[in-house]
Amino acid sequence: MSTQNTSMQVEVFSGEFWQASLMRQLLAEHDIFAYLGNELLSSIDPVIVSTTVASHVALKVSQADSHRALELIEEYNNSEPIE
Repeated sequence: MSTQNTSMQVEVFSGEFWQASLMRQLLAEHDIFAYLGNELLSSIDPVIVSTTVASHVALKVSQADSHRALELIEEYNNSEPIE
Protein backbone atom coordinates (compact mmCIF):
# COMPACT_ATOMS: atom_id res chain seq x y z
CA MET A 1 0.00 0.00 0.00
CA SER A 2 1.20 3.53 -0.75
CA THR A 3 2.47 5.78 1.96
CA GLN A 4 -0.11 7.54 4.06
CA ASN A 5 1.78 10.85 4.06
CA THR A 6 -0.85 13.56 3.81
CA SER A 7 1.57 16.48 3.38
CA MET A 8 1.02 16.49 -0.41
CA GLN A 9 -2.71 15.86 -0.75
CA VAL A 10 -4.64 15.94 -3.99
CA GLU A 11 -8.42 15.97 -4.18
CA VAL A 12 -9.50 13.31 -6.67
CA PHE A 13 -13.25 13.25 -6.02
CA SER A 14 -15.94 15.38 -4.43
CA GLY A 15 -19.46 14.18 -3.84
CA GLU A 16 -21.92 12.97 -1.28
CA PHE A 17 -20.65 10.92 1.63
CA TRP A 18 -21.86 7.58 0.24
CA GLN A 19 -20.31 8.25 -3.18
CA ALA A 20 -16.96 9.27 -1.72
CA SER A 21 -16.99 6.19 0.54
CA LEU A 22 -17.56 4.00 -2.50
CA MET A 23 -14.66 5.64 -4.35
CA ARG A 24 -12.43 5.26 -1.29
CA GLN A 25 -13.16 1.53 -1.23
CA LEU A 26 -12.40 1.26 -4.94
CA LEU A 27 -9.02 2.91 -4.41
CA ALA A 28 -8.26 0.75 -1.37
CA GLU A 29 -8.81 -2.36 -3.51
CA HIS A 30 -5.98 -1.04 -5.70
CA ASP A 31 -3.68 -0.32 -2.74
CA ILE A 32 -4.22 3.43 -2.80
CA PHE A 33 -4.73 5.06 0.59
CA ALA A 34 -7.44 7.71 0.47
CA TYR A 35 -9.31 9.64 3.10
CA LEU A 36 -12.41 11.77 3.23
CA GLY A 37 -11.70 15.41 3.97
CA ASN A 38 -14.69 16.09 6.23
CA GLU A 39 -15.89 12.58 6.93
CA LEU A 40 -16.89 13.11 10.55
CA LEU A 41 -18.97 16.20 9.84
CA SER A 42 -20.78 14.43 7.00
CA SER A 43 -21.73 11.45 9.16
CA ILE A 44 -23.03 13.37 12.20
CA ASP A 45 -26.59 13.97 11.03
CA PRO A 46 -27.27 13.20 7.37
CA VAL A 47 -30.61 15.06 7.39
CA ILE A 48 -29.15 18.35 8.62
CA VAL A 49 -25.87 18.00 6.78
CA SER A 50 -27.58 17.15 3.48
CA THR A 51 -28.91 20.71 3.25
CA THR A 52 -25.48 22.30 3.67
CA VAL A 53 -22.23 22.49 1.76
CA ALA A 54 -20.90 19.88 4.20
CA SER A 55 -22.97 17.24 2.43
CA HIS A 56 -20.14 17.05 -0.09
CA VAL A 57 -16.92 15.47 1.03
CA ALA A 58 -13.57 15.57 -0.67
CA LEU A 59 -11.70 12.34 -1.30
CA LYS A 60 -7.96 12.94 -1.09
CA VAL A 61 -4.89 10.88 -1.92
CA SER A 62 -1.16 11.50 -1.92
CA GLN A 63 0.23 13.33 -4.89
CA ALA A 64 2.17 10.20 -5.87
CA ASP A 65 -1.10 8.21 -6.15
CA SER A 66 -3.23 10.94 -7.72
CA HIS A 67 -2.75 10.00 -11.38
CA ARG A 68 -3.66 6.34 -10.85
CA ALA A 69 -6.56 7.28 -8.55
CA LEU A 70 -8.03 9.60 -11.17
CA GLU A 71 -7.68 6.87 -13.81
CA LEU A 72 -9.52 4.35 -11.63
CA ILE A 73 -12.31 6.78 -10.80
CA GLU A 74 -12.73 7.71 -14.47
CA GLU A 75 -12.76 4.04 -15.45
CA TYR A 76 -15.43 3.34 -12.83
CA ASN A 77 -17.57 6.30 -13.92
CA ASN A 78 -17.39 5.21 -17.57
CA SER A 79 -18.16 1.55 -16.94
CA GLU A 80 -21.39 -0.07 -17.98
CA PRO A 81 -23.78 -1.21 -15.24
CA ILE A 82 -24.02 -4.93 -14.63
CA GLU A 83 -27.50 -6.27 -15.33
